[in-house]
Amino acid sequence: MLLFASIAVTAVLILLQSTVMHYIAICGVVPDLSLMAVVYLANQNGRLHGQSLGFAGGLIEDFLSLAPLGFHALLKTLIGYLAGFSRGVVFIGAFLMPMLMVGLAGIVKALAAGILAALFSLPLGSGGVFSWKTLIEIGYNIALSPVVFALLRLFPFLKPREFDR
Repeated sequence: MLLFASIAVTAVLILLQSTVMHYIAICGVVPDLSLMAVVYLANQNGRLHGQSLGFAGGLIEDFLSLAPLGFHALLKTLIGYLAGFSRGVVFIGAFLMPMLMVGLAGIVKALAAGILAALFSLPLGSGGVFSWKTLIEIGYNIALSPVVFALLRLFPFLKPREFDR
């Protein structure tokens, strides 16, 4: 039940990301809200939850984008799995840890996207892995991460119950 609630919230964030967030884009770059949700929920619920949520959220994102099917699913699965290692080890405060975790996730996403693009001869757009657009996205994600994490904390149904731990 917790996973389905997490997927539903992530799907809503992906819809916001692909529609409404274009109004506040910086140089045509929108923040990756689903990345922030995957990082937060993987930290709260562990690796299995993070990778399952990353896969489901990535597939939704793949269906809504022009990327090859499975591209975002693989990226978000990897990020969810890696962020899940922080469960019980890293406790998310108000500002510093959300920013640090999302910044690291953004770097992992850019590197993994570059590796996938090289392996499958996919175009990465202008500038490559660490183009100015990628750096703007990482910075935008870092800036918004405390707000998104605080909003996700408001939903008690996203927190594991005691017997789920």
